Amino acid sequence: MDQVLRDWHNYNRYRIDLSTARDAEFWGYAGEFMVVEEVSSASAAADIRLNRNTNDAIDLRIGTIIKTVFKEFYITNTAQPGEWIDVVIGINFEYYKRFAGGSALPQSEAQPCIIVTNALADTDTQAAAHICNRVLIKAHHANTDLVWLDFGAAAAVENACFDLPADHSLSVPLSNTDRVHALFKVANERITICYEV
Repeated sequence: MDQVLRDWHNYNRYRIDLSTARDAEFWGYAGEFMVVEEVSSASAAADIRLNRNTNDAIDLRIGTIIKTVFKEFYITNTAQPGEWIDVVIGINFEYYKRFAGGSALPQSEAQPCIIVTNALADTDTQAAAHICNRVLIKAHHANTDLVWLDFGAAAAVENACFDLPADHSLSVPLSNTDRVHALFKVANERITICYEV
């Protein structure tokens, strides 16, 4: 009956253009369901606060589903020229896209590998920056000594770091590959990082 009274207008699509920075910008759209349907790229990033701009922020990523009553929301994002996020907002309505594997959430997808090496022994090396959800780090099979790993801090031998022997690997959830720090005991050895978004 509610849908009839609304003349069957129980959902809408909105594009959030990320070209201009926002700081808790008010959007007066009400609903009880929101899904991030599409994004321009994996690096498109924004967050929202529902109903009050003092509530905790929720990341808007591809496949994000929010099921709660809201009368408004507040968007925050950095200026990201050419980037956008598409959301579907509904009342008495739910909508899910099916992704590879039949899941209602997107499947992670592997990206090109990153090689990390250093010409100097006993020196911290930080991986290049790529947004991700998880990384797999493998020490090259020809390495002759340990590689010491840390995440978000410079790697140091036996300083609460993870030691990775040759031909061994480690998988960890990370938001960016630049959180990987490696200290090589021997110059010109390497690790390979595979990451997924």
